[in-house]
Amino acid sequence: MGRENKDIGKRGEDIARHYLIAKGYKVIESNARTPFGEIDIVARQKGFIVFVEVKSRLSDSLGPPYLSITRKKMAHIIRNSLSYLKRKGLYWSSWRIDIVSVKLNNRYQAENIEHFENAVQDNGQ
Repeated sequence: MGRENKDIGKRGEDIARHYLIAKGYKVIESNARTPFGEIDIVARQKGFIVFVEVKSRLSDSLGPPYLSITRKKMAHIIRNSLSYLKRKGLYWSSWRIDIVSVKLNNRYQAENIEHFENAVQDNGQ
């Protein structure tokens, strides 16, 4: 990943974190590591542990940021989330996976934020 992409990703995660806090979420951890990778944001909201995948883009040429989440990426997010729950002794907690899609302008400011609650589900596939 190039430097610009890392900057876009970090900026999107910062914007998403502030957005979630403003909506009443309590952020527990950012960039949480598991043996399978990284979870962008772990939060609590209304009794749920919420794992948040943040996608950010500067351009709409490839569509909105959330379109970059493939079936393979969804499976990866689920695996990361389950690993986190097990490691923290929270396996039987209520949880979900949200997506926050951040479209940035050329000054790296939020142009559009879309929040999809319970967006990634394990359908046994």
